[in-house]
Amino acid sequence: MNNKARLSVVITLALGASVATWRYLSPSSPDGAEKPLAALPAEAPDDALAIPDQQELASLLSDPRVQTYFQRQKDKQALSDYFSDEGGELTAEEVWQLIETIEREGRMMAYEAMALKLSWLERNSASKAGFDAAARELVEEYRQKSSQSTEEYNPYEDVPGFTEYKKAEKRIVREVQQMSTFPNGMSRQEYLRERLLEAREAAYGS
Repeated sequence: MNNKARLSVVITLALGASVATWRYLSPSSPDGAEKPLAALPAEAPDDALAIPDQQELASLLSDPRVQTYFQRQKDKQALSDYFSDEGGELTAEEVWQLIETIEREGRMMAYEAMALKLSWLERNSASKAGFDAAARELVEEYRQKSSQSTEEYNPYEDVPGFTEYKKAEKRIVREVQQMSTFPNGMSRQEYLRERLLEAREAAYGS
Protein backbone atom coordinates (compact mmCIF):
# COMPACT_ATOMS: atom_id res chain seq x y z
CA MET A 1 0.00 0.00 0.00
CA ASN A 2 1.46 3.43 -0.91
CA ASN A 3 1.70 6.31 1.53
CA LYS A 4 -1.26 8.13 0.01
CA ALA A 5 -3.47 5.10 0.42
CA ARG A 6 -2.28 4.53 4.00
CA LEU A 7 -2.99 8.14 4.85
CA SER A 8 -6.47 7.73 3.39
CA VAL A 9 -7.06 4.78 5.71
CA VAL A 10 -5.92 6.77 8.76
CA ILE A 11 -8.15 9.72 7.91
CA THR A 12 -11.09 7.40 7.23
CA LEU A 13 -10.58 5.61 10.55
CA ALA A 14 -10.32 8.93 12.35
CA LEU A 15 -13.48 10.18 10.70
CA GLY A 16 -15.31 7.01 11.62
CA ALA A 17 -14.26 7.35 15.23
CA SER A 18 -15.21 11.00 15.48
CA VAL A 19 -18.55 10.91 13.68
CA ALA A 20 -20.24 9.20 16.63
CA THR A 21 -19.26 11.95 19.06
CA TRP A 22 -18.63 15.13 17.11
CA ARG A 23 -21.36 17.76 17.10
CA TYR A 24 -20.74 21.07 15.44
CA LEU A 25 -22.74 24.10 16.51
CA SER A 26 -24.05 25.89 13.43
CA PRO A 27 -23.44 29.63 13.79
CA SER A 28 -26.63 30.30 11.84
CA SER A 29 -28.71 28.32 14.32
CA PRO A 30 -29.12 30.34 17.53
CA ASP A 31 -31.20 27.55 19.06
CA GLY A 32 -28.15 25.27 19.01
CA ALA A 33 -29.41 22.99 16.24
CA GLU A 34 -26.79 20.53 15.11
CA LYS A 35 -25.21 20.84 11.71
CA PRO A 36 -25.50 17.63 9.63
CA LEU A 37 -22.28 15.77 9.08
CA ALA A 38 -21.08 14.83 5.62
CA ALA A 39 -21.48 11.17 4.78
CA LEU A 40 -18.38 9.03 4.69
CA PRO A 41 -17.30 7.46 1.38
CA ALA A 42 -19.27 4.30 0.70
CA GLU A 43 -16.22 2.50 -0.59
CA ALA A 44 -12.46 2.80 -0.17
CA PRO A 45 -10.00 2.18 -3.00
CA ASP A 46 -8.93 -1.45 -3.33
CA ASP A 47 -5.33 -0.69 -2.37
CA ALA A 48 -6.47 1.15 0.77
CA LEU A 49 -8.38 -1.75 2.34
CA ALA A 50 -5.39 -3.22 4.17
CA ILE A 51 -5.08 -1.78 7.69
CA PRO A 52 -1.57 -0.44 8.49
CA ASP A 53 0.40 -2.18 11.23
CA GLN A 54 1.24 -0.35 14.47
CA GLN A 55 4.53 1.07 13.24
CA GLU A 56 2.99 2.32 10.01
CA LEU A 57 0.01 3.73 11.88
CA ALA A 58 2.26 5.59 14.32
CA SER A 59 4.22 7.03 11.42
CA LEU A 60 1.09 8.12 9.58
CA LEU A 61 -0.45 9.62 12.70
CA SER A 62 2.58 11.90 12.95
CA ASP A 63 1.93 13.19 9.43
CA PRO A 64 1.35 16.98 9.60
CA ARG A 65 -1.87 16.62 7.58
CA VAL A 66 -3.27 14.14 10.08
CA GLN A 67 -2.18 16.32 13.00
CA THR A 68 -3.84 19.33 11.38
CA TYR A 69 -7.03 17.34 10.88
CA PHE A 70 -7.10 16.24 14.53
CA GLN A 71 -6.43 19.79 15.76
CA ARG A 72 -9.23 21.21 13.64
CA GLN A 73 -11.62 18.55 14.92
CA LYS A 74 -10.54 19.40 18.45
CA ASP A 75 -11.19 23.08 17.83
CA LYS A 76 -14.67 22.38 16.47
CA GLN A 77 -15.47 20.15 19.43
CA ALA A 78 -14.22 22.80 21.84
CA LEU A 79 -16.56 25.40 20.34
CA SER A 80 -19.45 22.95 20.33
CA ASP A 81 -18.84 22.08 23.99
CA TYR A 82 -18.57 25.71 25.06
CA PHE A 83 -21.84 26.76 23.46
CA SER A 84 -23.66 23.68 24.76
CA ASP A 85 -25.21 23.37 28.21
CA GLU A 86 -22.06 21.64 29.51
CA GLY A 87 -19.86 24.65 28.78
CA GLY A 88 -16.70 22.71 27.91
CA GLU A 89 -13.21 23.05 29.34
CA LEU A 90 -12.09 26.33 27.73
CA THR A 91 -12.54 29.67 29.46
CA ALA A 92 -14.58 32.41 27.83
CA GLU A 93 -11.38 34.28 26.87
CA GLU A 94 -9.87 31.15 25.31
CA VAL A 95 -13.01 30.57 23.25
CA TRP A 96 -12.96 34.14 21.93
CA GLN A 97 -9.31 33.75 20.93
CA LEU A 98 -10.08 30.39 19.29
CA ILE A 99 -12.83 31.95 17.17
CA GLU A 100 -10.45 34.71 16.08
CA THR A 101 -7.72 32.19 15.26
CA ILE A 102 -10.03 30.02 13.15
CA GLU A 103 -11.32 33.09 11.32
CA ARG A 104 -7.79 34.44 10.74
CA GLU A 105 -6.68 31.09 9.28
CA GLY A 106 -9.57 31.14 6.82
CA ARG A 107 -11.39 28.15 8.34
CA MET A 108 -14.48 30.22 9.02
CA MET A 109 -16.29 32.92 7.05
CA ALA A 110 -16.57 36.39 8.57
CA TYR A 111 -20.33 36.10 9.07
CA GLU A 112 -19.85 32.77 10.86
CA ALA A 113 -17.26 34.26 13.19
CA MET A 114 -19.51 37.24 13.87
CA ALA A 115 -22.45 34.94 14.68
CA LEU A 116 -20.33 32.94 17.14
CA LYS A 117 -19.04 36.12 18.75
CA LEU A 118 -22.60 37.38 19.15
CA SER A 119 -23.46 34.11 20.89
CA TRP A 120 -20.37 34.57 23.06
CA LEU A 121 -21.47 38.09 23.98
CA GLU A 122 -24.93 36.85 24.85
CA ARG A 123 -23.42 34.32 27.28
CA ASN A 124 -20.95 36.73 28.84
CA SER A 125 -22.71 40.09 29.01
CA ALA A 126 -23.77 41.25 32.46
CA SER A 127 -27.01 42.76 31.18
CA LYS A 128 -29.17 43.03 28.09
CA ALA A 129 -28.15 46.67 27.71
CA GLY A 130 -24.50 45.63 27.84
CA PHE A 131 -25.09 42.91 25.26
CA ASP A 132 -26.98 45.28 22.94
CA ALA A 133 -24.16 47.85 23.06
CA ALA A 134 -21.41 45.26 22.49
CA ALA A 135 -23.40 43.60 19.70
CA ARG A 136 -23.88 46.90 17.87
CA GLU A 137 -20.16 47.61 18.15
CA LEU A 138 -19.28 44.14 16.85
CA VAL A 139 -21.67 44.35 13.88
CA GLU A 140 -20.29 47.79 12.99
CA GLU A 141 -16.73 46.44 13.19
CA TYR A 142 -17.55 43.68 10.71
CA ARG A 143 -19.44 46.12 8.48
CA GLN A 144 -16.35 48.34 8.30
CA LYS A 145 -14.11 45.35 7.58
CA SER A 146 -16.38 44.30 4.74
CA SER A 147 -16.44 47.82 3.31
CA GLN A 148 -12.66 48.13 3.53
CA SER A 149 -12.16 44.75 1.86
CA THR A 150 -14.43 45.81 -1.01
CA GLU A 151 -12.57 49.10 -1.43
CA GLU A 152 -9.18 47.38 -1.47
CA TYR A 153 -10.27 44.92 -4.16
CA ASN A 154 -8.87 46.01 -7.53
CA PRO A 155 -9.74 43.70 -10.44
CA TYR A 156 -7.06 45.33 -12.59
CA GLU A 157 -4.49 43.95 -10.12
CA ASP A 158 -6.27 40.97 -8.60
CA VAL A 159 -7.84 39.28 -11.66
CA PRO A 160 -5.39 37.86 -14.24
CA GLY A 161 -6.38 38.90 -17.74
CA PHE A 162 -8.79 41.64 -16.63
CA THR A 163 -6.63 44.50 -17.91
CA GLU A 164 -6.19 42.84 -21.30
CA TYR A 165 -9.91 42.19 -21.59
CA LYS A 166 -10.90 45.78 -20.75
CA LYS A 167 -8.52 47.10 -23.43
CA ALA A 168 -9.95 44.67 -25.98
CA GLU A 169 -13.49 45.54 -24.91
CA LYS A 170 -13.03 49.25 -25.67
CA ARG A 171 -11.45 48.49 -29.03
CA ILE A 172 -14.20 46.06 -30.04
CA VAL A 173 -17.00 48.44 -29.02
CA ARG A 174 -15.47 51.21 -31.16
CA GLU A 175 -15.11 48.87 -34.14
CA VAL A 176 -18.65 47.54 -33.92
CA GLN A 177 -20.13 51.04 -33.54
CA GLN A 178 -18.50 52.01 -36.83
CA MET A 179 -19.87 48.98 -38.72
CA SER A 180 -23.11 49.07 -40.72
CA THR A 181 -23.34 45.41 -41.78
CA PHE A 182 -22.57 42.27 -39.77
CA PRO A 183 -21.63 38.68 -40.66
CA ASN A 184 -24.18 35.86 -40.90
CA GLY A 185 -27.14 38.22 -40.70
CA MET A 186 -26.46 39.06 -37.08
CA SER A 187 -27.67 42.25 -35.46
CA ARG A 188 -25.23 44.76 -34.01
CA GLN A 189 -25.87 43.53 -30.45
CA GLU A 190 -25.50 39.85 -31.43
CA TYR A 191 -22.21 40.53 -33.18
CA LEU A 192 -20.96 42.63 -30.27
CA ARG A 193 -21.77 39.88 -27.78
CA GLU A 194 -19.94 37.32 -29.93
CA ARG A 195 -16.84 39.50 -30.24
CA LEU A 196 -16.77 40.26 -26.50
CA LEU A 197 -17.15 36.56 -25.68
CA GLU A 198 -14.16 35.78 -27.87
CA ALA A 199 -12.19 38.53 -26.13
CA ARG A 200 -13.06 37.13 -22.68
CA GLU A 201 -12.02 33.64 -23.71
CA ALA A 202 -8.72 34.98 -25.05
CA ALA A 203 -8.01 37.06 -21.95
CA TYR A 204 -9.01 34.54 -19.30
CA GLY A 205 -7.98 31.40 -21.16
CA SER A 206 -11.38 29.65 -20.94
